[in-house]
Formats: sequence, structure tokens, C-alpha cells
Amino acid sequence: MKSLVIYYSKTGNTKLIAESIASEVNADLFEIQREKDIKSSGGFMLYFRGGFESMTKKNIRLEKTDIDFSKYDLIFLGTPVWAWRLNPVVRSFLKKVKIENKKVGLFACCAGSAEGVLTDMGDILKKNTILGVSEYVEPLKKNTEALVKESKKWAKEIHQKAGK
Repeated sequence: MKSLVIYYSKTGNTKLIAESIASEVNADLFEIQREKDIKSSGGFMLYFRGGFESMTKKNIRLEKTDIDFSKYDLIFLGTPVWAWRLNPVVRSFLKKVKIENKKVGLFACCAGSAEGVLTDMGDILKKNTILGVSEYVEPLKKNTEALVKESKKWAKEIHQKAGK
């Protein structure tokens, strides 16, 4: 079974989990990238601008998005949560590409709760079979080793479900 992990990460949290999932199920990795990145090393301005873009559902220009989805049986899609909403980069990606009739696992990295974001992603990807969702609270700051282990366990379970 051929798998792909797609993700966007500004601060590295989602990247950590995406790489863990990809290594566990031997998946290809695709990082969604903005055409113009937010110029900020972090702090208030990053959160303010990113939160504003999320709340207004701003359409973000992206680098390449040409993925041949026909090569993949299972897709994992990961996003950070910004201002309690789906990240605008991932939202823009999902508007631009067509993912249909695939088996999908959704994951999100957040500082609080990703429940609404994971629900939104599932709604956007309703023409697919969502095999499971998972959230990771600040994996670079809290319980990094445990959360990486948890993400690998979850990925393995989703991979097994997809094979049935």
C-alpha cells in the first residue's frame, strides 16, 4: 500500500508529527509551502497575522501543488491550528487540489483543542473515507517523546485499517 503524508508547519510541531507518521508507515512526505512566507520569527506578530488569516479564511498563494494522487492508497493530512481554526495554508491547499475516493487520516497540532479543525477538514474531504483523526498538543514543548510514539501508533492503526 502506497501512502502519502501532506502537511504544513510554521513552527515545526506539525512537521515533527508528519515525519514521525511517514517514517512509521514508510510514506512519501509532501510539505505544503506558501509562495510568500509570514516574515516573523515567532511571538505576537506571527500569532496575530496567522490568526487573522485563519479567521478571515484568507486564500494563500502556494508553491507547487501538483501531486499525482492516483499513486496513493492512503493519505495522511496534517495542519497546525491557528486561532482555533483550520490553517489558511491547508485550507487554500484543499481548495486547489482534488482529493477524492481516498482513505484518509487527519491530524492536527495545537495549543488547546483541534476538535473543530479536524471536523472542518473532514467536511472538506467528505468525498473520501476518513479512517481516523488525532491531535497533538504542542509536541515540541510538551511530552515530545510520548507524542511521537503516540503518532506512530496512530499511523500504524490507520495504515492497518486502510489495508482491510
